[in-house]
Amino acid sequence: MKLNAIFTSNMVFAANKPIRIYGEGDGSGEVCFVGHCARVEAVNAKWFVELPKMGYGGPFELKFVTDGQEILLEDIYVGEIYLLSGQSNIQFKIRESRFPIEQCEANDMMRVYGTECMQKVERFTPKDGWMKCALEDVGEWSAIGYHMARELVKRKNVAIGVVNCYQGASVIQSWMPKGAQEKLGISIPPEDLYETHNIEAFKIWNYDGALYDYAFSQVVPFSFSGVVWYQGESNSSLAEARVHEIQLEELINIWRADLMDASLPFVIVQIANYSARDDEAWHMIQDAQTRVGNKMSNTKTVVSADVCEDHTVHPKTKTILSKRIADAACELVK
Repeated sequence: MKLNAIFTSNMVFAANKPIRIYGEGDGSGEVCFVGHCARVEAVNAKWFVELPKMGYGGPFELKFVTDGQEILLEDIYVGEIYLLSGQSNIQFKIRESRFPIEQCEANDMMRVYGTECMQKVERFTPKDGWMKCALEDVGEWSAIGYHMARELVKRKNVAIGVVNCYQGASVIQSWMPKGAQEKLGISIPPEDLYETHNIEAFKIWNYDGALYDYAFSQVVPFSFSGVVWYQGESNSSLAEARVHEIQLEELINIWRADLMDASLPFVIVQIANYSARDDEAWHMIQDAQTRVGNKMSNTKTVVSADVCEDHTVHPKTKTILSKRIADAACELVK
């Protein structure tokens, strides 16, 4: 038996959420965390246990015993943990932004875990486990992830973890299960899809269900404090813009079900204005994101247009936007 890759020393669990621990392999074992112990039995080479909710605190240790071997994970905090997902603007790194790296700070209360990225370009991978924010690799943090976490640590004085689960140039269909579009009654001819769908280098992750199966599945069913979702540029054909609202609603519903949290907070980042795309479809995507944030419970849309450059599809200014995301997280995560 073994633990899932997300369980390592330095990790963060979500406060006031069930502590879910799981992994693979045959046999039996025992998991102990902060005075709570539970026996686990593998079924079909998988195992899962749920321990009681906890308040903020740490550092703690997690002990996993199986086949006479003991694995001890150390320096674990119960704080807040956010799943960062979407496409390139949330993948966008500190080193690419306008924020000077020399003004970044190391902070042991800010921690990052990176899922395996299909593009294989990420600094943080499951092999690294959970990493504390250190000066030597802070430039590789998602700019939004870094600024949001830094803001939340200052405000709440608790550990903040971010889990990177994103892919540049990804389409929303890829982040939903195969067959989801048919269930929604959506069928768009290839020629009416946005060009990203058909760029050869992106096809590996831009078919229905690709990133849902490859990336999102890596974090199911971990307990998260919330999700930050920033995506939409790659679905900005007119045909796709017309259905983006129902696609985004369905993605939120599916992810909440898979993560076993019907009220999981979602912060939706509205795509920024882009002068080269001052057209109906682009603004329809923005409007769809606003409507979803207004009508779905525990969901809030953050506006980016007035705090980002509009001459590029990848605005380099992320600081004020990240503060707004932190504001939304504080509103949704109690």
